[in-house]
Amino acid sequence: MTAAVALEGVFQHIGGRCALADIDLRLEPGEWLLVIGPNGAGKTLLTRLLLGLDRPSAGRVRLAGEDLGTLDAAALRRLRQRLGAVLQGGSLLEELTVLENLLLPLRAAPLSRDERARAARLALTRLQLDGLENHWPRSLSLGQRRRVELARALIHRPALVIWDGLTDGLDPGAASDTLALLAVERDSQRLTLVATDNRAAALSDYTERVAVLDRGRLLFDGRQCDLAAAAAEDLALRYLLRAEP
Repeated sequence: MTAAVALEGVFQHIGGRCALADIDLRLEPGEWLLVIGPNGAGKTLLTRLLLGLDRPSAGRVRLAGEDLGTLDAAALRRLRQRLGAVLQGGSLLEELTVLENLLLPLRAAPLSRDERARAARLALTRLQLDGLENHWPRSLSLGQRRRVELARALIHRPALVIWDGLTDGLDPGAASDTLALLAVERDSQRLTLVATDNRAAALSDYTERVAVLDRGRLLFDGRQCDLAAAAAEDLALRYLLRAEP
């Protein structure tokens, strides 16, 4: 089976510094992976590589078997149309309403205006955002903004969603509600997810697999239930987990 995501010997150097070192990761279709680590660990850089916003200094990044390093600009744009992304720090356009923000990913889709509007309203309903379509982003709570961003990421039914900063700014209740809605999407369309967060608990109810990054190095990749045992044998990993927020 072709992997949904495969990073093979990925290195990334920035300003003479090794920001990612020899990263190997593979996700099968429908698998969820939580990547954790402190600020500066390389989590956001990893998501940028997966989205094709940056290219690795060495190694390969493959999505659904396609090597991002071999794609020209047009092919990369077409590939991105099959992805969903929720970016760290938020990415809603403040000058557009919620509905107009949701319609952005459908601009290139071969759909009529009415079909696009129906898709947007369905996305609002699935993410429990009914009644907010004409609101401006600045009028929303942080939890609502994150759900709008997720609705936009899911509106075109992508096979892969990349979510940087899974619980950033969300209280535990809002985070749990949003993840439960995302899990429904996974079950309905075999959604693959790569998410980053500062703490291991973020996806503990929804995925068995976690990867730990620190200073660009992959310290652990495996089942969450094995993480404590691995930390008992690895001083760096144990120290990192004790420092979790």
